[in-house]
Amino acid sequence: MLRRSSFAVAAALTTVALSTTAAVSFTGSDDAANSSTTAVEPAVQPAAVAITSAVVTDPDVRSASEKADAVLTDADYVTREGDLTVKDRKKLQAATKELRTMLDRARDAAVTATGLRQNTAASRSTERASLAERAADVSAAGSGTADGDARGTAADATDPTNLAVAAAGVTPLGGQQAESLPILDTPLADAVVSTAAAKESEQAEKSADAEDAKATAESAAAAAPSADRIEKVTTSLQRLITKTDGDAVVSVKPGPTPEEIAAAKKAAEERREARAERKAERKAEVAREKAAARAKEMAKAAKSYGNGQIPSSVLCGLSFASGEQLRCDAAVALEDLNRAFRGTFGRNLDLTDGYRSYGEQVAVAASRGALAAVPGTSNHGLGQAVDLSGGIESFGSAEHAWMVANAGKYGWKHPGWAQAGGSKPEAWHWEYGTKY
Repeated sequence: MLRRSSFAVAAALTTVALSTTAAVSFTGSDDAANSSTTAVEPAVQPAAVAITSAVVTDPDVRSASEKADAVLTDADYVTREGDLTVKDRKKLQAATKELRTMLDRARDAAVTATGLRQNTAASRSTERASLAERAADVSAAGSGTADGDARGTAADATDPTNLAVAAAGVTPLGGQQAESLPILDTPLADAVVSTAAAKESEQAEKSADAEDAKATAESAAAAAPSADRIEKVTTSLQRLITKTDGDAVVSVKPGPTPEEIAAAKKAAEERREARAERKAERKAEVAREKAAARAKEMAKAAKSYGNGQIPSSVLCGLSFASGEQLRCDAAVALEDLNRAFRGTFGRNLDLTDGYRSYGEQVAVAASRGALAAVPGTSNHGLGQAVDLSGGIESFGSAEHAWMVANAGKYGWKHPGWAQAGGSKPEAWHWEYGTKY
């Protein structure tokens, strides 16, 4: 094992002291006190600007924006409820859109500017805190060196960090002496150089960020409309509201009166009844058409039987004359004639006789004599004749005159021999589809 001489130990300790002094000199610190406080104090962050419903970057713009918001509310109401022409409504909508777009731009600019200030301040605060810590580390590394002032006395030799210097009997170098010495190529020197380079790089980045933030904020402020501009557009919109459609009178229609409500209900009920009536008529019409088609088929079947020999199965009854039957086509036509008669006189036809069987015709001939047709020759035996009363049996009555005027519309006629000037006048006798 080799023994180190006291001189060699002193030389080694002197080398360490010189390296430390040179490192401190490179960082630009004259004394230990200054090097421990080289970190820049964090900048005071600007107060955050509150974002309200109007632009808040300055009081004038905020006030103008609040007035604009109130006018926009009026414009929306008048546009929706006012008695406006199509042209005036379009003008008002265009002016409203212009002012609303202007307020949006102002608010967006305020939000952008506020966000940039907050983010930039926060970034600087964070970076500076980091540099302070680094500076503190460098200061701690060089705190044991002498800077040429009163702290390089014999009293400092008793400090634990200077025990090696005291033991070697070496006097620490002053600041100016240290500046003239070359920096030794040691790990500690390399660390100091790296720290200084990082500090310079960070300071350059901070300067660039600050310039960018300033430029962006100035651009946002330039894009924002001024308070005067907002007030002018607001005044223009207010005048347009006042001018449009006679001061933009909003029409308020009164509600219906009790009488109008009652009339409306009655009209609605009448419409429902009319619809129901039309529906019933259509249904009845369809039923009549079907009945007519069936009656035609049954009438064809009835023609195959002899006079007074037609069975009830191919004959049709009447809704207004119980117990009476006719050939089906004659029955359908008489039903239509009866509806028309009821519409005029308010009552049904009074039917006294319809189809007669051969035996019934024999009985009539026996009672009436020459006034009755010979059995087997009467149109009653074919189901094509009826005898009516209720006024129709009398020539010159309103009922008889009505029959003369309307019966033919439904296929019924008063034969010539039964008319007033005929061979056997019978006002009551009417026939369907007969030929002579």
